[in-house]
Amino acid sequence: MCLAARGATKTNNQRFSMRKHQLGLSIAVMGFATMVSAADDMLFADQEMPVVFSATRLKQTIADAPASITIIDRQMIAQSPARELPELLKLVPGMVVGYESGWDAFVGYHGTSADKSRRMQVLVDGRSIYQPILAYVDWLGLPLELDDIDRIEVIRGPNAAAYGANSFLGVINVVTRHPSDLPAARAYARIGSNGIQDNFASTSATVGAASWQFSASSRQDHGFSQELDRNTFEVLNEYVDDKHQKAINGKLVWETPTDGTLSVSVGRSELRGQENVELHNTSDIISYRETPVATMTQNYLNLQFEQLLNNHQVRLRTDYSQYRRSETYKIQTYPLLMKQSLRNLFLYDRVYVDRLLLPTIQTALGANDDLVMAAAFEPNDKYFEAWKKTNPDADTVSLFTKFRQMYLTDPKLAQLTGQLLTEAGQNAQLGSLLNYNSVVDDRESRLEAEIQDTWAINPQLRVVYGTGMQTSKSDSLHYFNGEVENTVWRLFAHAEWQFIPNWLLNIGAMDEHDDSAGHFLSPRVALNWRFAPTQSLRVVSSKAYRTPDLQEEKAYWQFQATTEDRSLSQYDGSHYYLAKALTGYECIKSRSYPTYNYVVCNDKAPSEEIVSTEIGYYGELPSLHLQTDLRLYHDQLHLAEHNLEVNDFVIAPLEEHQQRGVELSTQWRPYPNWRFLLNYAYDDITGFNDNTMFVPKHSGNVAAWYDDPSGIQASMAYVFYNQIFLNASIPEQGIYYDQLALRLAKKWSVNKRHDLELSGVWQIRLTENPELRRENGAARDKVWFALSYSYE
Repeated sequence: MCLAARGATKTNNQRFSMRKHQLGLSIAVMGFATMVSAADDMLFADQEMPVVFSATRLKQTIADAPASITIIDRQMIAQSPARELPELLKLVPGMVVGYESGWDAFVGYHGTSADKSRRMQVLVDGRSIYQPILAYVDWLGLPLELDDIDRIEVIRGPNAAAYGANSFLGVINVVTRHPSDLPAARAYARIGSNGIQDNFASTSATVGAASWQFSASSRQDHGFSQELDRNTFEVLNEYVDDKHQKAINGKLVWETPTDGTLSVSVGRSELRGQENVELHNTSDIISYRETPVATMTQNYLNLQFEQLLNNHQVRLRTDYSQYRRSETYKIQTYPLLMKQSLRNLFLYDRVYVDRLLLPTIQTALGANDDLVMAAAFEPNDKYFEAWKKTNPDADTVSLFTKFRQMYLTDPKLAQLTGQLLTEAGQNAQLGSLLNYNSVVDDRESRLEAEIQDTWAINPQLRVVYGTGMQTSKSDSLHYFNGEVENTVWRLFAHAEWQFIPNWLLNIGAMDEHDDSAGHFLSPRVALNWRFAPTQSLRVVSSKAYRTPDLQEEKAYWQFQATTEDRSLSQYDGSHYYLAKALTGYECIKSRSYPTYNYVVCNDKAPSEEIVSTEIGYYGELPSLHLQTDLRLYHDQLHLAEHNLEVNDFVIAPLEEHQQRGVELSTQWRPYPNWRFLLNYAYDDITGFNDNTMFVPKHSGNVAAWYDDPSGIQASMAYVFYNQIFLNASIPEQGIYYDQLALRLAKKWSVNKRHDLELSGVWQIRLTENPELRRENGAARDKVWFALSYSYE
């Protein structure tokens, strides 16, 4: 038997028991399957059933896979009105995609964890691009261009049994094109509104048993340009948010004389993005003198060797990657903000410091009046009352009143505040503005090695098993005050067993030891029934974990600042903000005034957990030219509502959520030149906190492609999310986001070797609501044109 995916034959049904609500869903799916099974039981005339690798590490037809899978194939990529990788993922049901800024994208399955990619694994040719240090995926900085991608496989649901912790809600595996399948030369230039200017060039060749490819690209645009009021959407601030990205990558594949394959992939990229800050705002206690520019670089090397040995296929893989971020803040502020006594106050009550103490100090210093200073800080109310008779403005009176209420009623606050004021009184320089520079630095590296064996025991039974390790390191004074590292060891196995004709059992598990988080076992079991050659039902149950990243486990996040005038170096120090990972059983007072009184106690960052049950149907109906996937799921989630901001760093206990929903994905090909896609997702999650704000109850997309033999191509894609960035107290302020994208192209071929293509794209948000977050001032529409050339 070869290691290719097997087909299936017919058999009788078999009962299985489930809980009541799951049984009801099963009956509905079974009824649907019975209704459509009368259709012509032949494969599509012009294609075979899609084959996937990402679900189990085995090569399987999509009908036999123990998961719901979305495949974005080469045609969809090449003719899509998408410019960057995240935009392609809008074609996945249940996926929420948006831009945090002009150079930072958010991609999240089911919308949880809106500021990071903590709950989803992302792979490129099996190599993880998830940054475990800060739980980050640099979507826009990847050394990867859309024209280098062959297909994208998206596993919708937990897949930790195959890829380990953080394959929590799903897995995205980007598969690049084989060099032997590429034209000898490719190039394009793209220009458009909002400063869009992209370039790409690539060359490839095959020499004997070896083939290679090398690509270079650049991308730039103006990103966002405005900060909006969250309630009224009025413009609060104009700013520059430009993005500049450049990348190179290469791939070499050698087919050995002994049925082996050696592949080597390398890449490097640099992304520069400007921060959203308001310059020279002297009303703030910290004023920016220049717009900060973040520079992020990535380097990677991937080596992979596969060898066929009788009925075994052995694969060895090793990856090494580096990531670096560097950014300098040029600010003007008071040396007082660098004092340890102020940091002690911040650690005791951060909201008191930010909202009351420092605004009061700034107001008093600005007034340069002894009475104002006494009115604010002297315990005796006579100074406060005397000052009020001078008719100060109402806002200042309100600020001083609230400050004194806390300052004078909390003995600990009074003591710590007194220490700070004593230091300030002894050194007038602490209350004078100075120019400072603060460097944000982060150097990360990751080494990963893995060995895997796929064994075809007999025509009915295949197994894949292996072991691997991953070591991640970071050297950052900004995030960790030094070096941190973590190592994860893995053992995994999966078996696919056709125990009777048409019935397939998939069982797998991943056993992991994480040096920081501990030991985890992530199992999965699935039963697939091929009740017709091109249709199947599946029931899947799995368990997965999300382990804390090193920022959650070991953060010592601070801004270290040095004076620009080095003769004043004695005022160097660390800004009072400190985001500190918990050690032992600690309590943190957060958001205490004026809106919340919220105290969080915990002994460490917890590992999140999901137990997922899924019932699904996959079918190809050739007489209707239809392909359909239906997923009904129920997830039991234990999630942490972390608030990982440098000025409000909270590691919260786990909270339980129930998430239920339905996802439908349908493709229709009525004619050879036409293709339609319809996706819809209904997602209902219990509770309300930061984990649920970006979970749209209804979302979906519609896409169409037309490819005429004359060279004319047309495509469109429409996507919508209802009620994201939702606030429970004012639900009507949730964002309804929808976007329409159109593409029109004409291709000319000369002597069947030279291809030239001219294309134009228009993307527009149909509502006036902003993108993803209520304050994001992204351009409502974008237009660009591209000229492409390829030579065979």
